[in-house]
Amino acid sequence: MSERLVRGETAVEFFREQLERAMDHQKVSTSTFTQFYLVNLLTGGLRGELPPSEPGFDETPLALLYVRAIHSSRRDRAKLLRAMGDTALFVSGFFAESLPGGPADVRYYASLGGRAYAHLGREHEREDPSGTSVFVELSGRFRQFVDVLSEVSEKTRLTTPLSVVRLYERWLATGSARAAALLAEQGITPGVPSGDTRH
Repeated sequence: MSERLVRGETAVEFFREQLERAMDHQKVSTSTFTQFYLVNLLTGGLRGELPPSEPGFDETPLALLYVRAIHSSRRDRAKLLRAMGDTALFVSGFFAESLPGGPADVRYYASLGGRAYAHLGREHEREDPSGTSVFVELSGRFRQFVDVLSEVSEKTRLTTPLSVVRLYERWLATGSARAAALLAEQGITPGVPSGDTRH
């Protein structure tokens, strides 16, 4: 057998390769810093390091965490906002199908995750106005990065027949270009229900 059964690369190397492939496929480019941040996010998710070890974090709705973060000290606020943004991005990209509210939850996560990164970006810009903040980019292109992480997720796990239905539901709820392209690959041309002006 000439092909190795176990690859000798680290998780960082694996996810960097997967992320680069997904970005090339979707024709998405970003700064080296943002790409490095996304690779570390994926690696942290694999190791179970998301969210940070704070009691009750994973049971608290993101909206309440956002309110708590805004009213916290500067140090605690940055920690909570980053944890919110990272959790929302990782869950939206990797586990959208598992969210109990389906596409509505994906919109909820994208809205609050983008808002958390935007707040962090504003604080970083005040500290270093000459630099481009990774958080500003993550906020402004949140849904695009969700699509990139979704492709990484699809390429690294098995899919089920139900995934096509969920993919359509994701497209219907978010208008994701990535979801539409994947549906087209399956021979499905998504259509907007009559009277729907969202897309």
